[in-house]
Amino acid sequence: MKVESIDVAKYRLPLARRYRAGSVDVDHREGRLVRLRSDDRIVGYGEIAPLPGLHKESLADVDTVLATVCPELEGQRFERFGDLANNVANRIAACAPRGDFGAPSAVFGLQCAAASVFAQAENTTPAHILSKKPREHVKINALFVGTAAQAAEAVANGTLDAYPSVKVKVGRMPAAAEREMLQVLLSGLDEGVKLRLDANRTLTLESAIERFRGLPPERIEYLEEPLAEATQLTDLHAATGLMIGLDETLLVPALFHLGRMPFVKAWCLKASLVGHWKRMLFLSDEARKHGAATVVSSCIESGLGLGWQVQMAAALPGAVAPSGLGTESWLRIDLVSPRYNSSRGYVRTSDWSGVPSAPVLGKLRFKRVD
Repeated sequence: MKVESIDVAKYRLPLARRYRAGSVDVDHREGRLVRLRSDDRIVGYGEIAPLPGLHKESLADVDTVLATVCPELEGQRFERFGDLANNVANRIAACAPRGDFGAPSAVFGLQCAAASVFAQAENTTPAHILSKKPREHVKINALFVGTAAQAAEAVANGTLDAYPSVKVKVGRMPAAAEREMLQVLLSGLDEGVKLRLDANRTLTLESAIERFRGLPPERIEYLEEPLAEATQLTDLHAATGLMIGLDETLLVPALFHLGRMPFVKAWCLKASLVGHWKRMLFLSDEARKHGAATVVSSCIESGLGLGWQVQMAAALPGAVAPSGLGTESWLRIDLVSPRYNSSRGYVRTSDWSGVPSAPVLGKLRFKRVD
């Protein structure tokens, strides 16, 4: 495949409700759509949307990277997706203004566009470009944020019933109110449904013990990034008996060794933070070596970015736990039509919608970057 041209457009999507990422509250998602056209006139789209409070790179950084990399890629010929993916990652790492792995959100978006082109050329899905034998569907966890009353409403309405596990944001209420909310979910959901409790590295050891001690280990799949001080995770596990899931900690070189601890049950990989598909494969393989499952997780992307991550999750080898790709309810509107939908508790790779909807395309203004 020869890269004929790469165009970029700005987009902004309102959220249905505010989302807290780290110490930042966001009420919209803003990013860039890249449109890659091959010499065979096949078009692929990708989403680049660094999340404030989580990504190191800003949209200004992304624009700088794209202005350098996109013109360099034009006119280049690649026989395989892997060749193009390596080229993109290396070019971005060489010119990105910050971060050991460059601007991973830009790598994520450009690789999505490229995989879409290769997949269309072979009349298949991107998952089949990434793997010879991908899964046909990916299990998805639900995402719950709310009070005990809202938990009771969700249980009564059955909105969480289809999901094999429920990710619950914690550390946002007083300990007593949070334990009440968790008890509502534990008593109201089927016994086979497990909870993933995500504190986003906000809790002290003492506060975490107060919140989580006594919770049934058979129902709590893991505590995801519970502590502000990750070096105290051993003490938290000893005090509660609960397993741990790591996310951002895995991207800190000085703390990477914590992923090898026997009480770490899951490596939660945010694909737009990891960036390069090859690095996703490496981290997933490392997780498997140390007895942990891989959980592919989103950064509140649109249905285009979520769909790309489904393809990635389907292509990863080994044990892949239900993915954290059920965040579409945060979007008031989506870039793709039909909208990305995880309400069945799974998404099929054949559901791939790699093209923005006609109304969205009608409003976007794509232009060459230089």
